[in-house]
Amino acid sequence: MATVTHSLRTMWVIFKQEFSLFFVSPIVYLIGAVWLFFAGGFFALTLTGLSQFGGEPTLIPVLSPLVFLMIFIAPALTMRLVSEEVRAGTHELLFTAPVRDWEIIVGKWLAAWGVFTVFMLLTGVYAVIMIMRGNPEISLILTGYLGLWLMAGSALAIGVFSSALTQYQLVSFMVAMGVMLTLWLAELGSNLIAGSQFFTDFFSELSYIKHYQNLVQRAVIEPLDITYFVLLIVLFLFLATQVLSTRRWSA
Repeated sequence: MATVTHSLRTMWVIFKQEFSLFFVSPIVYLIGAVWLFFAGGFFALTLTGLSQFGGEPTLIPVLSPLVFLMIFIAPALTMRLVSEEVRAGTHELLFTAPVRDWEIIVGKWLAAWGVFTVFMLLTGVYAVIMIMRGNPEISLILTGYLGLWLMAGSALAIGVFSSALTQYQLVSFMVAMGVMLTLWLAELGSNLIAGSQFFTDFFSELSYIKHYQNLVQRAVIEPLDITYFVLLIVLFLFLATQVLSTRRWSA
């Protein structure tokens, strides 16, 4: 019990430090501005479409494109988290502190996820406007935001792993974006493979699109979809921890 308490306290300290550092950097405000610009643009187009063509109010045209935007937002938020410490040599100071490698990784990842959560909550005003405008399906809005939040968590875990791989932020950005694009296009791979049902199903289940669409467009909370995002988070945080452990022993 004491070990668990110590770990939670350690991650909380790292989270607070990293979270506050995010809002010192002007890059985060730029990322937030880009996020809100595109979200606002998609929302304005949605309202225009409803005014001209009618139909049931929905946030699907707003939330769905934001998933693709995460391919760029997540690497930008995480590219400095570990790579900057490696470049500056301050990671060696962390190694002398009584903290475990996974506590460092999880604390940094939670900070990035917390920043994104702030960005996401700022778009909540669109949901309020949509509810005031008509009678949208509340369940579709809630599952849409849940899907976006979970997808962001997995994307940020990939970004933390990429940041741990290198001391160069640009390299970290490109690696994270490449991994996410691969997951994004995995369903395309399933369509290209003929004659093997196993590989077709494998690439289909590997796809970001399939699991996200179940939550955003169908308002269906399937345990498999939740498990998919949770497993991605666990996998890439584990890999990031292993990379950091390697750096500890080679320091």
